[in-house]
Formats: sequence, structure tokens, C-alpha cells
Amino acid sequence: MIGGAPGTAAHLKERLGPRGTDIVAHGRVDGLQREPFVDAIVLDGVDLVDGTAAVRRATAAPLLIIGPDQAVAATCLGMGADAWLPSGSAMNLVAAQVLAMLAKRALSPPRTHLKVGRIELNLEARRAHVQDRELPLTPREFDLLNVFLLNEGTVLSRDRILAAAWGPRFVGEPKTVDVHVAWLRPKLEASGVRITTLRGIGYRLDELERARPRVLFVCVENAGRSQIAAAFLKRMSDGRVDVESAGTRPAKRVHSEVIDVMREVGIDVSNERPKALSA
Repeated sequence: MIGGAPGTAAHLKERLGPRGTDIVAHGRVDGLQREPFVDAIVLDGVDLVDGTAAVRRATAAPLLIIGPDQAVAATCLGMGADAWLPSGSAMNLVAAQVLAMLAKRALSPPRTHLKVGRIELNLEARRAHVQDRELPLTPREFDLLNVFLLNEGTVLSRDRILAAAWGPRFVGEPKTVDVHVAWLRPKLEASGVRITTLRGIGYRLDELERARPRVLFVCVENAGRSQIAAAFLKRMSDGRVDVESAGTRPAKRVHSEVIDVMREVGIDVSNERPKALSA
């Protein structure tokens, strides 16, 4: 446990100790250097963004963050935190979340490889390949690519990239990211991914060959409602989702289109028969 009010670790130990769990408390994230082998981490009350970045650079252990700000929590979850609870949550709830993370970790083998498009990272050996070709990456480029692949399809600001790939103690200009992205891009040719610059915002890595999700809005009695919803999602997805509106087409035809979409995404529709849809 990193951070937290005085006595919090003791309260957590009361609940988890009888289950055979050891609780080690540190006031700062650098305490991880003295505890390299942990099965779960609770980050409470410290700088959550920098803390999450530091934790993820040190270990892939499940991470629970505790803090008051939902926007900060969303950022940390995008950086690799596994769960969030608001400040002041009951210790029974914190303990239950830790137990859930431990159970999930026991069922899931630790991630040693990361694959997006045709790129595969070996996180233990710190080597990257595009099919059978090894990419000549510097240590910093490997960290940068790891951050992009973990957040595929998500817009990342320069500050967020710096925190995740350089660490919370980085001192320098945010444009350092621009330089390293420029060096990394030529090495990603024929990799099936692309790093897109969003001016004034940051960067986004996209997988080029994956089929885009398809969403069909159905509102049989109200064409306007489905059209408005479809237009909203299309705008919010920045073109990364194919969106259609079924409008007021006959119910039987709409049902047929829904079945087509279900089939495309791998849902078993063998027992479905064309039938009228209620509003």
C-alpha cells in the first residue's frame, strides 16, 4: 500500500491478514524499489497520475487507485490502473476490491507479450518484432511504443506520454515527445499501425487492418431519434466506428439488419427467425 491516511494499512491488514495476505505500507511510490515482488498495489492519496506511471514502469501487478477526482481516475485507468474507488470508501470495499484483483491475477497468467497489428513486444526481454523482423529500438523508444500499444485507439497528450514513458521525475520540454515520435515512426513501416498527430492535443496509435466496429441504431417508430443518436456517435468516434441509422424501415427488414450485425460480430444467430419488433 502506497500513501493513505495513518492507520489505513493496519485496517486493511485486519481484513486481509486472516486470508493469508501480507500488507506492506510505504509513504512514497519509490518504496516499490524495496518491494520488487508484490501481487497487488493500492495507491491512495498520492499524485495518482505520476504514481500510476511509476508503478507501471516498475511492475505489472494489479493496481487499485483511491482518490476523489473522476477525471484523474479516468486518466489513470487509461495508463494501466486496474480499478478505482473514491476517497473515503469503506475499508470492507477496499479489501473486497483487492481480493478481486488477487483472484483475477491467480486466474490470468502474467502478461509477457503485447501484440497490436503486426507488432509484438516481448516485455520481459524488451524486444520488439514485426513478424520475423526485429525492430532496432532504443530503450526510450521501446517504452514509448509500449505506452502507445497499451492505449491503442486512445488520444494521449504529451504530458500523459511523458508521465508514462519517461516517469514522474522527468525534467525537460514536452516537445521531447515530438522528437522521439518522429524517430519511432519510420521504424513502424509495414507494422499495421500508425501514429497520428492531433495538433494541439497529442497523439493516437491506430491499428490499420482491424475491421471497424459497426453500430446500427434501431428505433422503428421514430426515425429522428435513431438518426440523432447515430450522428452523435459518429461524431464522437472520430470516424473510427461505422454508424448507421435504421430509421423507420419496416420492422421485419430492421430485424434482418440486426441479425446481420450480430452475425458480423460473432454472435450465434442460428435460432433467430425474422419476426416483428416492438417499438
